[in-house]
Amino acid sequence: MRFTHKAVLLAAAASIATSAFAQDDELVVTATRLASPIERLPADVDVIDAEAAQSRGITNIADALADVPGLEVARSGGFGQQTSLFSGGANSNHTLVLFDGLQLNDPSTPGSSFDGGQDTLAGLDRIEIVQGPMSAVFGSDAIGGVINILPQRGQDGPMQARLDIGGGSFGALKASAGIDGSFGALRYALTADGYVTDGYDLVPERMSTRTGHADGAESSTFAGVFDLDVTEALTLDLLVRHRQARADFDAFIYPPPTFNEQRADDADLEIAQNDLSVARVGLTWRLNEVLELRATTGALRQDRREEDGGLTTSSYDGQRDFGDVTLQWRPSSLGAFENVGVIAGYETQSEEVDIDQGFATVIAAQDHQGAFVTAQGDISRVTFTGAVRVDDYEGFGEEATWRAGASIDVLENVRVYGAYGTSFRAPTLYERFIYFGDPNLAPERGEAWEVGGDARFGAFASQDGLEFSLVYRRQEITDLIDFGPFFTYVNIDAADIESAEATLTLRPLAWLSGRIAYTHTQAEDATTGAALLRRPENTWNVSVDATRGAFTGQIGWRHIGERADQIYGDDGFYQGVGVTPAYELFRASLAWAASENVQLYLASENLTDVEYEPVNGFAGAPQTLSVGIRLRR
Repeated sequence: MRFTHKAVLLAAAASIATSAFAQDDELVVTATRLASPIERLPADVDVIDAEAAQSRGITNIADALADVPGLEVARSGGFGQQTSLFSGGANSNHTLVLFDGLQLNDPSTPGSSFDGGQDTLAGLDRIEIVQGPMSAVFGSDAIGGVINILPQRGQDGPMQARLDIGGGSFGALKASAGIDGSFGALRYALTADGYVTDGYDLVPERMSTRTGHADGAESSTFAGVFDLDVTEALTLDLLVRHRQARADFDAFIYPPPTFNEQRADDADLEIAQNDLSVARVGLTWRLNEVLELRATTGALRQDRREEDGGLTTSSYDGQRDFGDVTLQWRPSSLGAFENVGVIAGYETQSEEVDIDQGFATVIAAQDHQGAFVTAQGDISRVTFTGAVRVDDYEGFGEEATWRAGASIDVLENVRVYGAYGTSFRAPTLYERFIYFGDPNLAPERGEAWEVGGDARFGAFASQDGLEFSLVYRRQEITDLIDFGPFFTYVNIDAADIESAEATLTLRPLAWLSGRIAYTHTQAEDATTGAALLRRPENTWNVSVDATRGAFTGQIGWRHIGERADQIYGDDGFYQGVGVTPAYELFRASLAWAASENVQLYLASENLTDVEYEPVNGFAGAPQTLSVGIRLRR
């Protein structure tokens, strides 16, 4: 969903909670690495404002992303459980997830995908989502798109304080505290948060293996962002973030039932550790008014343990060390071009994994280098963007990708755009070196084109009383890595994907707005024509927002259509590929700004308490209620 990005004062957050689209003058960095006005970019860009989302009772990243058109969030249960992100109909490991530009995709998972199930919104400023091929800008994994999670940074003034406390159904408790500000040349932002829930039974009621044992989860996070102006031209910065999480995981058929009729819903099975740490040190040197040099170095660590009855059944440890140098050039004009920007960079990475699944182990490492150039500029009513990148992997050599696009302001409030790009995903260390892997795997490759447009019209006595946007994308992905003969990983598959998104926003009154978003996705195996798993053909998101004085409220409806999936019967046993039924969810929230610095909120998810399975074999959350208070000073 597009939320307007504003200041952190709670009263302001409450007043903007009904805004659906980013403001015309909002700058985003993810689409080209250059700060650019969102309405000029030839790309499918969405922005989530973390403050506005939390005012609606949304506590975690996965729930915040669920309303983004074209982005499917498939969660295997409640908070803390495995959550996959499918951008634009591509695979979940084709969505690159960043934290302030740092790659978060887990190198120790079989597909190097990002698990979005454990992270809260505390300490975040906003989330930028760009759908479509973005490897020319960010490299591997960005076949379907990029999600960039941006933290809060220090504001003017010695200290602003934040405190959020809340609770809700299933014993859920949450608390976060943060401070930010500046002391002379130093700007800082610190946040600590915790979330714990007793949860509910992940096993659907239809399954005979259900025992009613609740599957709880907990997560805690610390984050710090520091910027120090050493001189007018030189700035040092430090970013650190550490998350610890665990969750019960008593799934339907794992472990299998034994002859003594032991239930498969095993109370002793858990993800005992799911920790993620990132750190980065950076230096920015403003050489002159138009030229800026930046260098960073840092690391990511991922540690995950699965246990049954206190005994470790599998472990996944991954680390990624990185460094990069970029040079940014922003002249005011260049020949006929205005608002010119060019950024060139060189990156290096080293990945290591230590995976022990009990039946198989992988201990391996690989190095990677990449160089890129992105550029953009305006000629009259037309904005051009372009990017080219070359990556060199130790495992398979060089891979070149590119992207080009143009946005045209047909009228003052009507524009159209188009883009074309290529992309790739490097084979993971797991795929290359597991005992049924292949060290000589080729990368997965994609190419896509898209066209879109948006318009704003005067209606209901307002200049922007009616807004409409439309995007169509066609994508082909080849050399997909999957199991082949003799249980080996091979480049065996290809996919054809078509997707279309349409969004309509109405503002019939100054205090009332409505938004309707529809996404159609047709993702198929290019050889067999079979539908790709967990990608619904049709999804709808409808919301009505109101602001009256100190009160803001929202009512929302979400429809997720039927989709292909791995099907498990009522006895918990695997039945092959089939169709998981569609489902509909209603949600509502109400917030009251009791004063300039105090906000109270009440929210409910799954208002009608429907039974549904977001992923076949895993129960979706029953009706939930949450309340909280948010303080700002």
